[in-house]
Amino acid sequence: MTHTADVLIVGGSVAAVRAAEAITRHAPELSVTLASDDPHLPYERPPLSKIALTDSLDLAELTYPSVAGLREHGVRFELNTRVTNLDVTSRRVGTSGGDIDYGAVVLAIGCEPILPPMFRDLPNVFVLRRFGDAADLRAAVSDRSRSVAVIGAGFIGGEFAATLAKDGRDVTIVDLAERPLGRFGDLVAAEYAALHRDRGVTLELGDGVVGVEDSVDARVLRLASGRTVPADVILVGIGVRPATQWLEPSGLTLGNGILCDATLRAADRVFAAGDVVQWPNGRFDATMRIEHWTNAAEHGRVAGINAANTVSDLPSIECATVPYFWSDQHGVRIQFAGFLTGSEEVVESREDGGSLFVYRKGDTVTGVIAFERRAEFVKLRALLRRPTLWKAVQPMLPAGAVSM
Repeated sequence: MTHTADVLIVGGSVAAVRAAEAITRHAPELSVTLASDDPHLPYERPPLSKIALTDSLDLAELTYPSVAGLREHGVRFELNTRVTNLDVTSRRVGTSGGDIDYGAVVLAIGCEPILPPMFRDLPNVFVLRRFGDAADLRAAVSDRSRSVAVIGAGFIGGEFAATLAKDGRDVTIVDLAERPLGRFGDLVAAEYAALHRDRGVTLELGDGVVGVEDSVDARVLRLASGRTVPADVILVGIGVRPATQWLEPSGLTLGNGILCDATLRAADRVFAAGDVVQWPNGRFDATMRIEHWTNAAEHGRVAGINAANTVSDLPSIECATVPYFWSDQHGVRIQFAGFLTGSEEVVESREDGGSLFVYRKGDTVTGVIAFERRAEFVKLRALLRRPTLWKAVQPMLPAGAVSM
């Protein structure tokens, strides 16, 4: 069975929803189909690792409020539908439910979590990407006698470790890197590690997992150093990879994601949005791929407009953004805005209200990360929307800021 859509959106996360919103707002006359392999209507995913264990995990509360309006507008949701191939020439995709012909397509397919072979097929081993993952993980840790290990000190692992610590649970984070969040520099790594240690989280850093061993009544991770970590329940959060394998025969340029131009165009009448996109970001004159919610939302908006404009023979717009993320851990809001290459000078500002780290290359500010310090961060983030000189930022930092 084949049906036709003026614009087809593949995916079910924030990029897909924002694309649908943009199309219905800018070109309400166009028909839109959203095909997602998730069985649920699109829902917010960032809360999955943040919601306290004592609070309910309610899918209805997580579902994007705009979904109801999109359905009323006529957007067709094809759920539990896996897209298997893309034919750019015939403008058709194959799905588990039949073919869909399109006028333009937005690929908001995201990434898939990395699960090393040693953990596959083991019980009570989880990744955290979807609602079902979160529900199963929370059920597994509801037995307070079970030990919990988190592999990976990034934001997913850190957020879930924080929810466990808040509930009075023992939890260990294991990471091969000696410095968690090391791409932000030694100062931020030390701040992040201290945040977890001060709240009772055990950190095993600079040590890798070499095996999983079972005893009569417990399970442990065996580390390269010879140490062991209790691990009846394991959350693996070591990263993701673009979910592009099914696109290899399509002729799209693939590498570290789907390579697009500045308008998020990947091929004729094919656009992409979100974590899967590698594109030239004109704000920083750099090609990048960003795995953050706000970037996906902005990508979805731009890709949706451009897909609609292509069908309507209108010009496309470019996507130039300032990467931004936030994370809530142990009651502390961590926020970053900007783009780093690793060669920046870091200016550190510490106060009772939190820590602020500003990155600069010569006279140009390239980014800022804050542990709390929310009001100052908001101002600095706003400045970074355009090229920002150090002299414009320096007066905003309290006396005593230290350059490293």
